Amino acid sequence: MRIRTGPLLLLTILPLLLTTAVNTPTKDDQLLRAVPELVGTRYCDGDAEVYSVWLKLRVRFVNRTDRTLILERAIGRAWYRVKVARNLERLAAGDYEYNPKIDWFFTNKNELLEKPRTDSPGADFVLLAPGGAFESEINTGVFGQYENPESFRGSIRPGVHVFQMELSAWSHPGKASEFAESWRKFGELVTGVIRTEPLEIRIPSEPKVEKNCE
Repeated sequence: MRIRTGPLLLLTILPLLLTTAVNTPTKDDQLLRAVPELVGTRYCDGDAEVYSVWLKLRVRFVNRTDRTLILERAIGRAWYRVKVARNLERLAAGDYEYNPKIDWFFTNKNELLEKPRTDSPGADFVLLAPGGAFESEINTGVFGQYENPESFRGSIRPGVHVFQMELSAWSHPGKASEFAESWRKFGELVTGVIRTEPLEIRIPSEPKVEKNCE
């Protein structure tokens, strides 16, 4: 199955490894607080047992430190992971229902992988003062299953679940440490993986499925 997540990316999920997943709650050592908000949902045709759930998220990134941070505007669009758990306790314990292996294919490498300027962060990045915030929209998805006494590998049963993402803060070529050193006078470059706070999602037993989700 394939889910198209945007003009730059084509996301391929391996069905045998799909299981409802949500990341563990955000750790206190993260430079940013990443708060997701569900702003849109679509249900797309799959087969007799499962269907895809498209999730449109608005994520608010807040600087939790006392220094200026440099954040890539496209955070999470070049690489992310999705995890879902039955509840917060299972999420914290790493007991996931859904934790797919994802292969990323870039359909516009020249645009996405253009090297940033070395003298200053440039337009691809945003400077966040202490307490400052930046919002970004991310399209993602999971597989849900219709009401059925059987469970199907790689899909989420109807009901309420806890959803979380891991977002890559650096998608450019080259070593992030080199850019961080060059931009030090502007602030601290955010790299590595940022975990969003948990988000409650609901999988319907009888969704209004669209035949063609383009």
